[in-house]
Amino acid sequence: MERVSVSKNNLAIDRIEERCIHCGMCLKTCQENNNLKNDCINCGQCLLTCPTGALIPKYCYKTVLNYLHDTSYQVVVITSPAVRVAIGDAFGYEAGSFLEGKMVSALKALGFAKVFDTTFGADLTVMEEAKELVNRLETQKNLPMFTSCCPSWVNYVSKFYPEKKENISTCKSPIGMIGAMVKSYYAELYEINPNQIILVALTPCVSKKEEIYHNPDVDFCLTTSELVLMLKEMNIDFNTLKDEEFDKLLGKGSGAGLIFGASGGVTEAVLRTAYYLINHEKAPRKFYELNAVRGEKNFKETIIDLKKYQIKVGVINKLATIKEVKDKLDAYDFIEVMTCPGGCVGGAGQGLVAINKLPEIREKRIKALYQDDEINKVKESYENEEIKEAYQTFINKGKVKLHNEKEKIACQN
Repeated sequence: MERVSVSKNNLAIDRIEERCIHCGMCLKTCQENNNLKNDCINCGQCLLTCPTGALIPKYCYKTVLNYLHDTSYQVVVITSPAVRVAIGDAFGYEAGSFLEGKMVSALKALGFAKVFDTTFGADLTVMEEAKELVNRLETQKNLPMFTSCCPSWVNYVSKFYPEKKENISTCKSPIGMIGAMVKSYYAELYEINPNQIILVALTPCVSKKEEIYHNPDVDFCLTTSELVLMLKEMNIDFNTLKDEEFDKLLGKGSGAGLIFGASGGVTEAVLRTAYYLINHEKAPRKFYELNAVRGEKNFKETIIDLKKYQIKVGVINKLATIKEVKDKLDAYDFIEVMTCPGGCVGGAGQGLVAINKLPEIREKRIKALYQDDEINKVKESYENEEIKEAYQTFINKGKVKLHNEKEKIACQN
């Protein structure tokens, strides 16, 4: 039976040929999620539905382990929001368990010199993306503005929707943001040669493996499933680890940055800050419970009152939805697109679970992220004290680049 083609040069996905039974499930998944056939955009959703485990992320964890034992480098890891609500699946925890502290502890047990939260990078993306949205609303140019966080979506635009490349936000993704800060801000403050820092991104996404190929600041991308393999191979008992906190300086992000891991989360986070930038006051309560953009409905939309502007926002959950709504997208001002169902919580780098329980498990992961946002004292990126300090002491002095050059926005195979 026909199957998805996986090139040997694919930066994100690999196939173990002896495991493949040619059932065609990978192709069916690609068509249902992306409406594509052998036009790989490296989302990797086929990995989650392969019944034999023939499709796997392009592993690099053994190379990372080697660097962890090389004293000539300082190996730093940055962790995406959705990993902390999925890592427990491999160790007997209830789906959606929020295990941030154990995750940090596990990474330190492996030998990482610093463990930073990519949610800090998400806060930077929120800050810059909100500024960019306000600017586009003022100039009425390149609207709607599409989000730039999902590399498979950016890849898709480059291949199949090139006339809309100018509509993609120029902001780097959260790992691009924090990667730039680690190799500049962190390196400068601690007087470390950036070339002696090995930066590893821990993500729920296999597509990020391609993204970092075009990003000189991030050296390796590990998936949640690779972290599990590392812990097991190094005989680290995850269940007995005590909670530890992220390292400071580029430490914990806001609740707004954390909900990036769920479909609709980027929209909600950006609007909280955009409202503040326009009106110089905190957004109303409804901006913190935007139920209209939450959940796994394929296309979500709402009208948002920013006082100066009434804007129409759309959230695309699952890439195949693009073709269904493509003709009406120009009526919107801001559109979030996530390739994976549920957002990053449903990324192909997460550990394998029962295929028929995927929707239920994604829902529990999403709920866990929003619950943490609810109890987080800092719910806005602009109120994150470490973000404030970074802007005052470093970013505003022009020492780091947080935007992509237009010609380099799209990831190319």
